[in-house]
Amino acid sequence: MDVTDAEYQCHKQNTSSQAKSCVNRASFVFMANFENFFLRLKLKDCFHLHRLSETNVYINVARPIWGITVAKNPWTYIIASVVIAATCSIGLLNFTAENRPTKLWIPQDSGFVHNSEWLQEHFPNEIRLQSWVLVDDDVLRPETFLWMLELHDNITELASSNGYKWKDVCFKIPVVTEPETKRRRKRQANSSEIESFGFEDFDFDGFDSNFEDIPAPALDPNFEPAIDLPIGIFCDIVEGLEEACLENNFLDIWNYKKEVISKLSRQDIINAINSVERSNLTRVQYSNLIGQPRYNESGHIVGAGSVLVQLLTRVNYSLITNDATSNDAGTGDLVDPISLEWEGAFVNLLHNFTVTLNNSNLYYMASRSFGDISSATILGDVRLLSAGICVVFIYVQLMLGKFNLVEQRAFLSLTGIASVAMAILVSYGLCSAFGVFYGPVHSILPFLLLGIGIDDMFVIVQCWSNLNKEEMKRSLPVRIGITMKHAGVSITITSVTDFAAFAVGATTVLPSLRSFCIYSAVGILATYLFQASFFVAWLTLDQRRIESHRDGMLPCFVHRNWKPSTLSRIEPLQVFFSRFLAKYLFKWPAKVFILILSAFLLGVNTWGSVLMRQEFNPLWFIPTSTYLSQYFSTIESHYPDNGQLASIYIQTTNLSSNLDQLEALIDTVRNETQIVSQVDDWFTGFKDFTAKRHAIDWSSQNMTDEQFSTYLKNYLFTQKGAKFRSNFKFEKSLECRSSIAPPISITNFDFVFRPFSGREEHIPAMRRIKEIAEEYSLEFGSHVFASARIFSSWETDEVIMEELYRNLAIAMVCVFVTTFILIANLFACLLVLLCVVLTLICVNGSMHFWGLTIDTVSCINLVLAIGLCVDYAAHVAHTFMTKTGTRNERAAATISSIGPAVFHGGFSTFLAFIFLANSDSHVFLTFFKIFVLVVAYGLFHGLLFFPVVLSLVGPAPFDVAAPPDVEDKAVTAEELEPQLSHREKSDIVKVRKEEEIPIKGTTEADSNL
Repeated sequence: MDVTDAEYQCHKQNTSSQAKSCVNRASFVFMANFENFFLRLKLKDCFHLHRLSETNVYINVARPIWGITVAKNPWTYIIASVVIAATCSIGLLNFTAENRPTKLWIPQDSGFVHNSEWLQEHFPNEIRLQSWVLVDDDVLRPETFLWMLELHDNITELASSNGYKWKDVCFKIPVVTEPETKRRRKRQANSSEIESFGFEDFDFDGFDSNFEDIPAPALDPNFEPAIDLPIGIFCDIVEGLEEACLENNFLDIWNYKKEVISKLSRQDIINAINSVERSNLTRVQYSNLIGQPRYNESGHIVGAGSVLVQLLTRVNYSLITNDATSNDAGTGDLVDPISLEWEGAFVNLLHNFTVTLNNSNLYYMASRSFGDISSATILGDVRLLSAGICVVFIYVQLMLGKFNLVEQRAFLSLTGIASVAMAILVSYGLCSAFGVFYGPVHSILPFLLLGIGIDDMFVIVQCWSNLNKEEMKRSLPVRIGITMKHAGVSITITSVTDFAAFAVGATTVLPSLRSFCIYSAVGILATYLFQASFFVAWLTLDQRRIESHRDGMLPCFVHRNWKPSTLSRIEPLQVFFSRFLAKYLFKWPAKVFILILSAFLLGVNTWGSVLMRQEFNPLWFIPTSTYLSQYFSTIESHYPDNGQLASIYIQTTNLSSNLDQLEALIDTVRNETQIVSQVDDWFTGFKDFTAKRHAIDWSSQNMTDEQFSTYLKNYLFTQKGAKFRSNFKFEKSLECRSSIAPPISITNFDFVFRPFSGREEHIPAMRRIKEIAEEYSLEFGSHVFASARIFSSWETDEVIMEELYRNLAIAMVCVFVTTFILIANLFACLLVLLCVVLTLICVNGSMHFWGLTIDTVSCINLVLAIGLCVDYAAHVAHTFMTKTGTRNERAAATISSIGPAVFHGGFSTFLAFIFLANSDSHVFLTFFKIFVLVVAYGLFHGLLFFPVVLSLVGPAPFDVAAPPDVEDKAVTAEELEPQLSHREKSDIVKVRKEEEIPIKGTTEADSNL
C-alpha cells in the first residue's frame, strides 16, 4: 500500500461525519467524468422509475465537481472560452445571407421550385418592371399631366453611372409612326377579346401593326399586311420600322408631345380616357392605369384618385456571368449588370424628384427594390439590439449585485452578456462554416439568446445567494461547486429542452425555419456551455474580489474594515417572493382565484385560437417605412386585385400532332369557371385565323407539320397574333422572311384566377390546376405544368399549418422526454407539460386578438415559445422536487428560492426586446408581440398557476423514503471503494485536505493587503 492508499484509508476511518464527507467528495470525483458515469450506470436501471430518481441524484452529485474545477482554474476556462469563440468565428468567412423568396419560404422539393428553376434555364423571363404611381384628390387635371410629362422626360434622359440611358435598357418593339388623329378609336365591346391582366399586360413581343397610312387596299377591314402583302414588301416594312420603348402611360395617347399636352383642358383629358380604350403600342387598357375612378350617372369616368405608370426593361442575358446568384438582385430573377445599375439610378431619381402638385404623393418601385431592401434589413436593426443590450445590462447590474461599493457586480454583468455575445459568434460562425444560410427571421436570434443567457445567469446567481450559513463557511471552490450542483441541473434541464425543441424544428421542410432552428440550437448549446464555464469562472473571480473587499468599479482599491449596511443588502424582489407571495398565494381564497383566472384565460384564448387564421405574404418582410412597402400599400388600396395571372407550360417536340390535346387542355381550364375568370391563349385565335384565311376545317381536317409551321409563322406576324410570340420558345429565331416557323420546344398560355378570400379557396384552386396539368402530361407524353408567381405564397400556405402542428407536436414530445429523464418524475413532467400547453393556447389565442396570423415568423416564434415556457415551469418543478415538508410548505419554499430567478429571467427577456415595439419590421413586431405574450403567460403559469397546482397535487420529493442526507446516501463507501482508481483516491485526499484549511486564513490574508 503506497502513501496515497494509506492516506485514503486514514480518511476513511475518520469520524462518522468525516467519513460521510469523504465519501461525498469521492462521489464528486467519481461523477466528474460523465463518460465514465454513463458507462458504469447499468442500462437496465433506466427502465425503472425508482432508479430514475437516482439518476437525478447522480447528476446533482456530479455537478459540484464541475463547479469546483472551474473555480480552481478560472483563467483556464476564460481563455479556453475566448479561444473557442474566436476559432468558430472563422466560419463567418463563409457567411451567406439569403433573401430570395424561393429559397426561404418554399419546400425545396416542391414542384414550384423545380418548375421555376426549369423555366429560368429553358424559358427565362426577359422583362423587368419598374413602376410609379401618383396619388391625388383628382389626377385628371392638366397640371398633373404636365408634371407626368416632366417626370417622363427626366426618366428618358436618366443615365446610370456608366452612361447607359433608358433607351439602352428598355424593352423595345417596332412601331409605325402615324398622325395623331388616326390613333384614336371608339371603345367597342368585344366579347372575344380578353380583358387586361392588370400589371401583367406587357407580354407583347410584336410591333404596332396599325398600317393606316398604307394606301387603298389597307383600308379594307379584312386586309392583313402579313398575308396580303408580298412577303418581301411586308418584311421590308417591318424591318424598317422605328423602335420604341414600352411604357404603359396615359401620355401615350398624345404621343408624349408637350405642345399638345400643354394645351389640354380637363374636359379634353376626360374625353380621351372615355374614348380611347387601349394603347396601340403596348395594348394596355387605359382604364387599368387609373385608381379609384369616379363615374357619372351615364357610366363615364369623370375623376380618379391615382394614375399608374409602368416602364418595361429587357434583360440582356449575354451580359450575365455564370455565377447566377450574383445576378439575381435578391429576387431569384436574373438581371444583367447594366439594367441593375440603371434601376438603381431610377430609384434615386424618383426618391429625389420634387412633387410640385398640391396634395399629391409619389410612390415608386423597381425590380431590384425587393432585393435591395431585403439585403439592407436582413441583418436586423442594430440600434434596437444595442438599446436592448444596454437596458438589460442596467437591469442585470441592479438586480445581480447589491447597492454598496463592494458587492455591486458591474463587471460580472458584463461578462454574462459577453458570454451571450460569444454564443452568438459561435452560432453564426459554425453554421456559416457548414453552409447554413442566414435569413430575414434570423434577426431575432440575438434577442432570443440574450434572454436565455440572462435567465441562466440569474439562476446561477440565485443559487449562490441561496447557500446557507454552513455552506458559506466552505472554501470558495466548494461553494461554487455546491452552487453549480443546484443551478447546473436547472439550466441543464432548460437548455436541453430548448435544444431539443429547435433540433426538432430543424427537420422542417421550410428552408428559412430549418435554418433558423439550426442557428438557434447551436446558439443555445453554446450559451449553456459559456454560462456554465466562462460566466462561472468570472463569478469566482468576482467573489474573490468581494471577499478581498475590493471596490466593484475599481478593483485595485481595497476598502479596509468594510462592513456592508443592512439596507444595501436587502433584495426587494426576494422579500416580495419570500414574505408576501409565498405567504399569501397558498391560502385557499388565493388558490381559488388563480384557478378561476386560469380557466377564464384558457376559455377566452381557446376561442381566439379557433378564430386564428393562416396567411402568408412575402411582402410583409419589407419594413413599412420603406418606399417599396408604401408603393405596394398604395397599389393594394387603389388597384384592387382582379385575380392572379398564371400560365400553363407545355414542353413538346411535336406540337402539330398534339393540337387536339392542346385544345382540350385549354377548354378544360376555361371550363373551371369556379376558379378561373379568363383564359388568354394563342390557339383559339390561330384556329380562327386558319379557318378564315386558309379554309381549314378543324372539325374534319388534320394539319400537317409543314402546314402548321407555315400558318403559325403567318399568324404570329398578324395584328392579333403578334402579341403571342412571347408564348413560344423556338429552337431558332423566328424570322419574318422565313416561310415557316422553326420547331417549337416550349409553348404556354395564360389564364387568370378568380379573386380568392383566403387559403381555404386558393389552395384547392392551385391544386386543381396542378391536377389538370398532370393529367395532360400523360396526354401529351411530355412535361406539362402550371406556374405563377403567386404560387410561391400559396405553396407556403399549403404546408405551413401542417409544419406548425408537426413541429409543435414533436417538440412537445421531446420536451416531455428530456424533462422526464432530467427531473425523473412522471407526474411532475406531466404537470410541466400542462403548463406549456396552457401557455401555448393562451399565446395563440391572444395572437388573434392582437392582429397576428399564422405565417412563417409566427410559426418560428411558437416553436421558440415552447422552450421559454419549459424554462419557467421546469425550474419550479425541479426545485419543488428537492424540497421536503407538506405540499404547501414545499411550494412556498420553491417560490421563495427559485421565484426571483425565474422572474428575473422572464422580465430580462422582455426588456431585451422592449425596443422592438417601435420597429417597422414585420419580423421584429411579430417577435415582440408573441414574446410579450410568452413572457406574460409563461410567468403567470410558472409562478402562480403551477405552484398552486403543486400545492394541491404535487408529487413527493426525490427519494422520500431515504434519510434526509440524500447526497451522502447516494453512494456508500463499500459500493464506491472497489471502483476507485489510484488517481481518484488521490483527488479525494486532496479535496479533503483543502477543506481542512480554516476559512479564517483567507480573511487574515485579505487584512494584510
